[in-house]
Amino acid sequence: MRKCFLLLSFTFSLFYPLSKGQNFIPLVPESYAKSCNDRHCPRKCTVDSLKVDLAAGQHPPHFDDWDNYVKGKSIYPQLARENGIEGTVSVLVYVSEKGEVTKARLIKGLGFGCDEAAINLVYAMPCWTPASNFGIPVKGKKVLDISFRLTHE
Repeated sequence: MRKCFLLLSFTFSLFYPLSKGQNFIPLVPESYAKSCNDRHCPRKCTVDSLKVDLAAGQHPPHFDDWDNYVKGKSIYPQLARENGIEGTVSVLVYVSEKGEVTKARLIKGLGFGCDEAAINLVYAMPCWTPASNFGIPVKGKKVLDISFRLTHE
């Protein structure tokens, strides 16, 4: 019973600042931040720099103006056009902290050259906005669906 009470009180003490409407939890005590400034660190530590912004959350990578990019850059493979192949190719894209596409993996393909065209389209993309974890850029991944539709003119 005593262990359960201690565990509950410890858990409450961790989440108490959030219940008061605060968005920040200090990672280290204020005394450490003050002593860090006294030691002339090359990186100045302040109380604000030692807090995590919980309101920022986590965001996946995204590419602005995706529709216009696909319309302008996609090339319908001749073999697929001759055979009347239509459908969607799903590609898993890995994005670095810098926003560069590092790897692309085919999840669902169509064949007839559509898979290769989709992978080439992804690797030719300019920089993305990288994923972020509490405001810090991190590696991320996203599934892109690239449609191949024949236009009847």
